[in-house]
Amino acid sequence: MNKKLVTWTILNEFPGHFTISGRNSLMMLIFLMIFPLGVSAKNVIEGVITDTEEEPLPGANILISETERGAVSDAEGRFRVEDIPDGEWTLVVRFVGFAGKEVSVSLPEQSGEIIAIELEDDVVISDELLVTARMFDRVTRYQPASSFDAEEIQQRNTTSLGVLLDGESGVAMRSLGQAPARPVIRGMDGERIQVLQNGMKMGDISSTAHDHAVATDPQNIDQVDIVRGPASLIYGSSAMGGVVNLRIADIPQQWSPGLSGHIGSEGQTGMESLAGRVRLNYGSEKNAFTFRSSLRNSGDINTPSGKIPDTYLESLDIGAGMARRSANHFGGFAVSYTDQEYGIPEDPFDQDEQVYLTMQRLALQGRYNRSLDHDIWDGIELRTVYSIYTHEEIGLEFEDREQVDRDLELGVDQHYFQADILAQHGQAGLLTEGTAGATVEYRDVTVGGDEALTPNARVLTLGGYLVEEFRLYDNWRLQGGVRVEWNRTESLANADFHDADEIRSRGVWAGAAGISGPLIRNINAGLQFSRAHRTPSVEELFSDAPHLAAGAYEIGDPGLGNEIGYGLDFFLDYEAGNWQLHAAVFGNRISNYITRTPTGDRYEPRDLPVLRYEGTDADILGFEASVKHNVTDRLSITGQADYTRGTERATGDNQPLPFMPPLRVTGKTEYDSGPWWIRATVRHAFEQSRVAPEEEATDGYTLFEANAGVRFGNDYIHQISAGMENAFDVTWRDHLSRIEQRDIPMMGRNVRLSYRLVF
Repeated sequence: MNKKLVTWTILNEFPGHFTISGRNSLMMLIFLMIFPLGVSAKNVIEGVITDTEEEPLPGANILISETERGAVSDAEGRFRVEDIPDGEWTLVVRFVGFAGKEVSVSLPEQSGEIIAIELEDDVVISDELLVTARMFDRVTRYQPASSFDAEEIQQRNTTSLGVLLDGESGVAMRSLGQAPARPVIRGMDGERIQVLQNGMKMGDISSTAHDHAVATDPQNIDQVDIVRGPASLIYGSSAMGGVVNLRIADIPQQWSPGLSGHIGSEGQTGMESLAGRVRLNYGSEKNAFTFRSSLRNSGDINTPSGKIPDTYLESLDIGAGMARRSANHFGGFAVSYTDQEYGIPEDPFDQDEQVYLTMQRLALQGRYNRSLDHDIWDGIELRTVYSIYTHEEIGLEFEDREQVDRDLELGVDQHYFQADILAQHGQAGLLTEGTAGATVEYRDVTVGGDEALTPNARVLTLGGYLVEEFRLYDNWRLQGGVRVEWNRTESLANADFHDADEIRSRGVWAGAAGISGPLIRNINAGLQFSRAHRTPSVEELFSDAPHLAAGAYEIGDPGLGNEIGYGLDFFLDYEAGNWQLHAAVFGNRISNYITRTPTGDRYEPRDLPVLRYEGTDADILGFEASVKHNVTDRLSITGQADYTRGTERATGDNQPLPFMPPLRVTGKTEYDSGPWWIRATVRHAFEQSRVAPEEEATDGYTLFEANAGVRFGNDYIHQISAGMENAFDVTWRDHLSRIEQRDIPMMGRNVRLSYRLVF
């Protein structure tokens, strides 16, 4: 057999430092040159997949978990994977409508043996619970986390994290063009949602303003997990809405000897986008190395009314890492680089002015863990990340379509460091599992430009946490956790803030407790109470300047108090036959909830609204509901609905909070035969007329989406998917869009096509 080596070439400019500069400077060019490497033949894994009645299951997916290699069963349920080295391997077998199964294979003893694998019917349609045997990947959960693997991410073919998750139960999207779209969970945005990479904060500034993007391209993500409940305390005290963890395998966790990886490409018509990616993995018995790269070039967004100017996106991502393992030790190191340039539709009707942003992030990440021979603790792990982040907001002025001026409106340089040490245990008496840890974070922010938004700042955070799960009577479980933090924020003078010299030091704590288990036959229930604590950001405390890309003059308040939120969450799950129903209601009462409040004034030099950061008391209530029915083993129908209502309590007149998502309902039908699949989705968002002062209402809309794909291959797995969003080219407006001109619609019809080869 011949393996394939993928090489890539990137043409780019180097204007002083490695960056993408200019709207048309990025040449989208990925040469995927494939040539043979001589490899001597080794072992063969063969088998047949059947159901409990010994009927073959064609199209089942078989993956060797220690590698990215696998196969798809043929019409007789048979599969074959060649050239597997000696060793112990784990086959992961999945087929829609059946419970997944793991089978251990020992080579060379079982080489050539026909392995019979029998799958059992699975009528439980609940959200995927991520289960893994790897140390420190176990996470105590109040309820299963939503999880999306690499194939699902490929099927969605998105340009940003917000678009990727939009429409999931309880998850909406904050948008300002395609690049800075970011998830909103249960009405909460910004620093109330933690976006992490491999369990660590990314060190970008995407949470501080709606014009700032998450510093990665979704096509580099191997898995996305949404975590709620006590486990979120591992990652910070401020995650009132939850945690979104992006898994990017720059530090290999499991591997097999030899070369493996994947290549892929995708295109979209809605923004005339082309993208490509490659990942290569090479492993020996104890060492592994990995390399990845991706490029994206997207034009302006097309709507039924025409293009939205200044919504283009260009991005480059590169990452490389290595790892070494032994019987009781594991360690690894990775380096990654992200470079993005994207336009901001600050005022699409002003042809004499344009705003675009550039950002670069260089990150170094390390990880080491060791198993322990201890009565309670299973192991200990150290995680570190250091990132250098640069952010520039550029303003261009034109006369008669000729550029006459270029200004650096805002520049931010941020150095960020985080180190975590944590210990984890398994079963110990009534304790099922738990994690204890400590963390240190440090950020050094330098702000400049013609309109520097804040003074410079240094922020130090020290924290410690404990999360435990207890086994109770009759399969009931009690989860609980507490986190304590100390935060010190120091403002420092710069060119626009000569007198800045203030130190703010606070101690905070957060906690959560939840109980879940079988209520009566076929019904599980759960109840959770939580307390979150968030310190104001540098922008909320010290801003005093026009923020051109955000379309406002922002004024901070150094006297802002900490946000303290109390949350209550109750859910019911019903499972019987081929049916599953899920319902959840939630409520959050937040003191000193920080918002940007219009003052009614205008900043005349730029004709921008003046907004002031203020604290108020608020309630956020809502529900989520879903029902799924497996009509057959391959055909399923799903319906879901969610709603969030935010109210300001301080005024006493139930004034609505701004930017709350409307009531949404979604219906989905999917048929998955194994080798091919097809899906149709209809989503309706109702009118949002319950709005804050000076916030405009938005009409309801209905969108139709169709998707299909095929999977085939044995030693090489080919995955092809195609889709059409907004198939009827409906003119619609998302209530969470931050484009000030509310009559500008969202994207029209968008046709997507992608290809992925796993080898």
